[in-house]
Amino acid sequence: MERRQRHVLAGIVLVSLSLVSCAGTKGYVEADLVPHQAIYRMQISETSPTSRFNGMTGAAVSLIERNCEGWVVNEQIVMTMSTVAGGAIDREMQFKAHESLDGRTFSFESHSVTNGEAESFSGSARRQENGKAEAEFVTPRPFEMNLPSGTHFYVGMTQWMIDLAKSGARTGETYSFDGTDDKGPQKVTAFILPDHGAGPGISGDATLLSAKAWEVRLAFFKTDTQASQPEFEMSLRLLENGIITRFKLVFDDMVIDQILEDVLSAKDEHCG
Repeated sequence: MERRQRHVLAGIVLVSLSLVSCAGTKGYVEADLVPHQAIYRMQISETSPTSRFNGMTGAAVSLIERNCEGWVVNEQIVMTMSTVAGGAIDREMQFKAHESLDGRTFSFESHSVTNGEAESFSGSARRQENGKAEAEFVTPRPFEMNLPSGTHFYVGMTQWMIDLAKSGARTGETYSFDGTDDKGPQKVTAFILPDHGAGPGISGDATLLSAKAWEVRLAFFKTDTQASQPEFEMSLRLLENGIITRFKLVFDDMVIDQILEDVLSAKDEHCG
């Protein structure tokens, strides 16, 4: 579940940022992102008859700030999933990352504990001007990994989705990498749909939440297979300023909802 939960936030959730324009930053179309802290509650909304899970409680906090060198990301997830057999899976996760303003360099560090068992990953990644990309892990063991040309990192994925939506396109395809495990990048197919409204339960700074929104549906595929079915799918409500108000992760045996409970502005350094 760790890789799946990370995509709840990075979006590849998952990701967001004070009105700063990326115009003139090489490699990006203009996209305005607002630095912010977002707090989400997590719950299972649907399960299949064959699912091993029957309940979930959890919360996620995502803090994304901007300094003169780039974007600084800090996230925490705490969750408990109950099983139909009467057991429980407790998980805590911390994730930190730094991404340059041009989206070409990225460093990452994640640490998780699942029922007392710890796991950590750290390293860096880079994308050259010609699009060629690679990652280098330090933990749990040193090794290098080639990434597909044009791979987007954490903040870059949010910028890519916004740029796709603002262009008027209905669909797009790219690759993403966030370093939360050592399984490598994923191929992402996106579908842009009209916004259906915030829905119940959404709260936070009204100014931040007043931006234009789209419904975005994402399908995540392994890059080393020709599988026609994705590993999992996600739908999210994405605001033009980069804030995501709602996630819905769709797996074979269950659907997980992540709903925004509060959002406020975060540090944004304006550098000359």
